Amino acid sequence: METKLTIFLLHVFFLLLTLTPPINATAASFNETAAAPSSCRGTIAECNKDLEMLMESEITRRFLEQKKYISPGALKPDQPVCNGGAAGAPYSRGGGCLPAPSNTYHRGCSRYYQCRDDA
Repeated sequence: METKLTIFLLHVFFLLLTLTPPINATAASFNETAAAPSSCRGTIAECNKDLEMLMESEITRRFLEQKKYISPGALKPDQPVCNGGAAGAPYSRGGGCLPAPSNTYHRGCSRYYQCRDDA
């Protein structure tokens, strides 16, 4: 039992030992590419497209501060909205914003119910 445990621990140790150098080499190569001068000849924004959205800027601050609603001044006060909505009535009823349904569902009458019209 003790030998199996020892063999298992040795296998785990050698596995970790073999995986450690590639991890360190990958991290070192990443740092070298980040610190190396870039071959990009464009503007800073073109060369750093990946990092641009991670940086704080005046534009992102303004974008986040945008209002997400329609201000009262955007609607013309002398014109009704969608021909309805007076006195708190919803806009979608009674000829408001939504058009009337063009093809209403009507399945007719089955002979079982013995309807008078042959609809």
